[in-house]
Amino acid sequence: MNRANLALLAATGSGIVVGAATVATGSIVNEIGPVTIAFGRYLIGVLLLLPLALRIRWSPVTLRDFLAILLFGIFQFAILIILLNFSVIYISAGLAVLIFASLPLLTMAIAILLGRESFTYRKLSGIILTIIGVGFAVGATAFAQEFGIMGWVGIGAAFLSAFLGALCSVLYSAHMPRYPTLQISTMAMGCAVLFLFGLALMEGMIDTIPLFSTTTWFVLLFIGFSSAVGYFCWLFALAHIPPSNVTVFLGLSPITASILGALFIAQPLSVQDLIGTALVIAGLVISLWRRESADTNR
Repeated sequence: MNRANLALLAATGSGIVVGAATVATGSIVNEIGPVTIAFGRYLIGVLLLLPLALRIRWSPVTLRDFLAILLFGIFQFAILIILLNFSVIYISAGLAVLIFASLPLLTMAIAILLGRESFTYRKLSGIILTIIGVGFAVGATAFAQEFGIMGWVGIGAAFLSAFLGALCSVLYSAHMPRYPTLQISTMAMGCAVLFLFGLALMEGMIDTIPLFSTTTWFVLLFIGFSSAVGYFCWLFALAHIPPSNVTVFLGLSPITASILGALFIAQPLSVQDLIGTALVIAGLVISLWRRESADTNR
């Protein structure tokens, strides 16, 4: 299997793992603050990646690239998650997921504007189809509530979260081929941990930790493991295929969340979920159809 196909497989795994972590996070978010969860997940992720990262030979990092990795870790891993968690305070989780599903479209737009990718109607059609699929999957909860001014603040936070994810994916893909994926993953996630530490303290992490139940620790460990695997796969994929081809796989996240919810918390799958799954898969197929020949022509 060549590296491009491995990258597609990694992007698929990343989308699925993010969905699984979303379900797990939802089960403890009322017990632990959102910043504390973010700090815990990335700290566990770093601790899992570090033994593996130390076994490889690290490439020397220039000051410019180090600053880029630092900013990527803070914005992609920390601020993005904080904004998304903040948004669900004022809008439904379904609407936040639907807005965040615009990330692949934003990624393609930014990549085209910066000259990193070429525009194709095929890819645009596939991305829009995945967004529609996500809309079917979360539509029942996306517009189930009325919201006022703060609701628009929540919408803005969710959209800014998606925009940051798209911008980081495009800009950072240029740095990925220069360094081993394990090195970049560990460094970026470590920077996020340092950034989140102070915020978690202000949120009351020290007082909250002694109250964690065994189940909470187990869920947090799972989320941390998912973060380590998911973001390693994400960065590996960014190093080998265009960023819009990577981000489109995020459409699998809400689908995975729906399926896992049906399996583990007795949340029945609806016809809309099934239609959404079919549309997301169709969108992925269209986006990636004849990808190699399309990339060759760029």
